[in-house]
Amino acid sequence: MAVVGTVAVAGALCGLAVFSKSSYPTITVQLPANRAAGYTWVCSVKPEGSFVTVDTRYAPENVDDPDGGGVETFVLQSRSQGTSQVSFACVDGDDGTIDSTATYEFTTDGSTIQSSGTTADISDALMAPFTAGGASESAA
Repeated sequence: MAVVGTVAVAGALCGLAVFSKSSYPTITVQLPANRAAGYTWVCSVKPEGSFVTVDTRYAPENVDDPDGGGVETFVLQSRSQGTSQVSFACVDGDDGTIDSTATYEFTTDGSTIQSSGTTADISDALMAPFTAGGASESAA
């Protein structure tokens, strides 16, 4: 049985967490993205090895406009008990600067993962496709 939770930051969708029960439980994090503009999300974990990435995928928000932004999905699997910090940085492929960040605190207890805190600083450029009246990155 899975329990679904939504994480909202600044009134816009910045993550979706799926908590599952298994020997190695997984959690899914979704972040606004724009691969067409050269942005790439990278993940780091503390303590190292407490979570591993088992899948990543990107889906454009609008299939008719793949350059207009979309959602980057990370499926993470817990490999240890206790509290872990999972941080994401969105790197601009043109100059290597960090455009946006999101940090989650997850606690694994037995075969259950619980989210106990989220902080995020998501740029307007990444959020534009998700906000009412927002222009896409490709239209700027």
